[in-house]
Amino acid sequence: MSKKQQKKAVVKTAAAKPEKSAIAEAATSLAFGFDEMLGELEAIIVEAEVRLEQEARLA
Repeated sequence: MSKKQQKKAVVKTAAAKPEKSAIAEAATSLAFGFDEMLGELEAIIVEAEVRLEQEARLA
């Protein structure tokens, strides 16, 4: 195999790796289900309400 062919093979292999990691990330994000997302959103809302109350007291 010539040096050019070896470089192309390395580039193709390197390009294929991000696709695999993207698939792994997608699988991980699917594992984060509806209940977890709902819980996170509820926590964000509670934190925002507390912050707004504190700001209202200071104003």
